[in-house]
Amino acid sequence: MANAPDHSPSPSQPGRFEALIAPIDALTRAGNLIAGLALLAILVMITAEILSRNLLGRSMAFSWDYSAYAMGAAFMLGSADALRRGAHVRVTAVLESVPRPLSRLLEFGACLVGLAACAALAWALTEMAYLSFQRGSTSATVMRTPLVWPQSLVALGAIILTLQCLAQLLRLGRGERLAEGAAIE
Repeated sequence: MANAPDHSPSPSQPGRFEALIAPIDALTRAGNLIAGLALLAILVMITAEILSRNLLGRSMAFSWDYSAYAMGAAFMLGSADALRRGAHVRVTAVLESVPRPLSRLLEFGACLVGLAACAALAWALTEMAYLSFQRGSTSATVMRTPLVWPQSLVALGAIILTLQCLAQLLRLGRGERLAEGAAIE
């Protein structure tokens, strides 16, 4: 009698959900690239501001506002990649002290709460950017920057973070552990 193939799900199924996780990870890496460019823009603007003040005796009115916009964008756009790589602060003492099934349940619950919180944040930031667009809101400085642009970058970062929370949930669903903080490439 021949042995029948085993079709039961294995504890770790690396290909499962890959069609959803791979594009989310690609979007996350793109967001991280934009975050890096935003940090570079901050460096350039602050350096130019310092040189302008010291050499020309004049301040560049836009540098501080645009640096603040770039910092918000860098923070939100880089958060998803930090989550993907396990770089966010995690308290693993509880996860390590309970049996594995309970640990997985706690991680799953934490991912669900994180997903809900990030979705609410993404919704609120997107709505704020949309309202700024509708009202034609601009900054109060000399440059009169339409606020929809910096707010949209921050909202995009929150959306990517929400998607990465979903990807983390899917990783848990296919049997991966997230607590180790190992890089996911």
